[in-house]
Amino acid sequence: MKKFSWLSYWSLLLSVFPVPFFFAILYRLIRIDIYFSLSLIALSIILSVVFGVIAFVKKTEKNILAGIAIYIALFSAGIVIVIMMLGQMGNPPNA
Repeated sequence: MKKFSWLSYWSLLLSVFPVPFFFAILYRLIRIDIYFSLSLIALSIILSVVFGVIAFVKKTEKNILAGIAIYIALFSAGIVIVIMMLGQMGNPPNA
């Protein structure tokens, strides 16, 4: 019997995390170092994709939640990258 496991749920949770966290950093609602925050966002996206792929390949796992999580993770990675390129946040100036 196929069911959802913790891999699917964690993948979905980690895929939703980066965009609100990025906007909270962008508007200074969370005041932490930009390099540390971008590392957290990248780690969240990578872990989400890895958990999603593992859940997608498992034979006892339903695929729909893992597929949605992978799609959301890649979409949020694209959003973060486009906003960083538009705002030139990849290399902040020395202040």
